[in-house]
Amino acid sequence: MKRTIILGMPKSRNIYQQIKKNLQFYGFEVLYIDNSPEYIKHFKYPSLRKRLYCVIQKLLFRNFSYKVKLKEELLVTNSKVLLTETKYDYALIIRPDIYPVKLLQLIKEFTREKFIAYQWDGLRRMPCAKQVFDLFDKFYVFDAHDLVDRHFQDYELTGITNFYFDMYRPEPVEHSGIIAYFVGAHVSERVADIEYCATELVKNNIHLKFIIPTSDQNKINQYQYSHLITFGEENEIDFYENMQILNEIDIIVDFVNPLHHGLSFRVFESLYYQKKLITNNKAVCQYDFYHPDNILIWDKEDLSHKIQEFLAKPYKPVDSKIVKKYGFGNWIRNILDLSPYEKINLPF
Repeated sequence: MKRTIILGMPKSRNIYQQIKKNLQFYGFEVLYIDNSPEYIKHFKYPSLRKRLYCVIQKLLFRNFSYKVKLKEELLVTNSKVLLTETKYDYALIIRPDIYPVKLLQLIKEFTREKFIAYQWDGLRRMPCAKQVFDLFDKFYVFDAHDLVDRHFQDYELTGITNFYFDMYRPEPVEHSGIIAYFVGAHVSERVADIEYCATELVKNNIHLKFIIPTSDQNKINQYQYSHLITFGEENEIDFYENMQILNEIDIIVDFVNPLHHGLSFRVFESLYYQKKLITNNKAVCQYDFYHPDNILIWDKEDLSHKIQEFLAKPYKPVDSKIVKKYGFGNWIRNILDLSPYEKINLPF
């Protein structure tokens, strides 16, 4: 008999589809609960009376929460229909900060064994309401700093990393030249790092595939070397397409977000696809898969002094047991405490 699980998480870049597929690959029956379905994005007032009441609340009482409350009520009501009367073995909520507390409480009512949260963008970047923490049987974070942050000392948090999708096998594609690949959202604080890294790679005859999917001209104007980067919302790459691209490149480039120190998916993709990694996230050297021949950690403007020596060294294969440890299959068994599994810990 299949285990059942409720999955709640954002749809960004269709990663929810990959997690759902990987859960199914490992034998789970999955029910996805969307935090922002189309009927919420294009919300219509159920009656003229409620619409007028909302306008009055805004204009006379500066109360802007009434519409939010109506949306939450609709979301909870429709989610009840999805859940029917069946209880699920587990529930996994990734980014619990984007789910209304009432909806989380409802999902918990329909969870038989474990109600699990995972905050994969760091609690400082995506803070949860205080009442959310105590709802969960286990609350996972991917940034070791969250475990010692005084703001969260009253809550029992557990550290775990991100992962790679192991239901897909690497299928290298032959190509000419050396290609360095980065795709990520625009973050003003890392513009200078992205440009510096890009120019150093070009100096060393590396072909760039740097993609920042935004059409906002104010954001694009922050880049002095915008010709090195592909912009445009039409260049949004979903997670499945990203995995195809990983077969076609040689180097994965990663830039730390200044709001957290957790390792991005790029780090684990480089491990699984055996690609060299260039990153300015110093935390990566604390992990058991780190090898200086495979991962170049740079700081400020020392990349130019390190890059040629790094590129000249061949990739050093990592112990297969360590690689497997960070695959989705082992990760989900850690999260749900389903033996056997290799324990994943965050370094302190």
